[in-house]
Amino acid sequence: MIIKSFNLHGINKKNSNFFLFYGENEGLKEEELNKFFIKDFKGEVIKYDENQILDNKESFFETCLNESLFESEKIISVSRVSSKSYEIIKELIDRKIHNKKIILNAGVLEKKSKIRQLFEKDQNLICVAFYQDNNLSLVRVANNFFRENKISISNENINLIIEKCSGDRKNLQNEMQKILNFCFEKKKITREEILKLINLYDDENYFELVDNFLAKNHKKVSRIINNNSFTKNDSIIIIRSFLSRLKRLDGLKKMSIEKGTVDQAITLFKPPIFWKEKEIVKEQINSWSKSDISILIEEVNKLEIEFKKNNNLSNNLIYDFMLNTTGITNN
Repeated sequence: MIIKSFNLHGINKKNSNFFLFYGENEGLKEEELNKFFIKDFKGEVIKYDENQILDNKESFFETCLNESLFESEKIISVSRVSSKSYEIIKELIDRKIHNKKIILNAGVLEKKSKIRQLFEKDQNLICVAFYQDNNLSLVRVANNFFRENKISISNENINLIIEKCSGDRKNLQNEMQKILNFCFEKKKITREEILKLINLYDDENYFELVDNFLAKNHKKVSRIINNNSFTKNDSIIIIRSFLSRLKRLDGLKKMSIEKGTVDQAITLFKPPIFWKEKEIVKEQINSWSKSDISILIEEVNKLEIEFKKNNNLSNNLIYDFMLNTTGITNN
């Protein structure tokens, strides 16, 4: 059953045990997951990655199907879901599950995706798409956040923060949290303080670092890394920025092959490419083959898993990855 993200809170979640959240807006997904499921939940939350359920289906099924008279309700979350796990998910849905909510988090799913079609057509399953924000919706998110936390900030500075986050809600949430922590007792923040907190020089944000890497501007990548002191939290954001940009690049490369020209792909792509990004996006499309982009996505996914397993890992992992990956094949 298709549910709009803004209507999610109007449904009775007791009527379904299976939820599919898909789309590239990870920030909104996380917000809604916390509000709708986690906020007042007192039971156990168990997290899986798709690779884990593919590698050990029996263990996953045991967690989902095991019942006990004294067991409290559980939330079982599976991240990075794709068509690879369709048969496992379908088999699980066909069995009877009690006292558990299964939440599947997927990236972009095409209309022909089997798992998306399964959830859209079955009235007992909940399917919610999370599309990218526009500037207006991000301004609303920022205004609400600062109003709720009684922090005085100008519209100009709100737009500055949004620009620095390149339209990514997840990055915006992280930067606003930094500002909230900084404004522990003070209730006003200046432009200079914001620029310092964002932790990057005037025109160099996380996405600019990633964009220059994907355009193979190695000198600029080295300069940005050398000029900044990234924290471990920053490293996670950089990885997410990589995945976001790589998914976009994958779609653009595919479209450029289908349409025959890079310029046409950039013009027709949705969500639209911001005008000042077009030149560097063109460089990115021309710098990588379709197969190399797929390999890069796999490598960055592995990098994120390593960080999640051990958040004490050195930031040098990311630096080494960027400085040593000059191109997988000659494109």
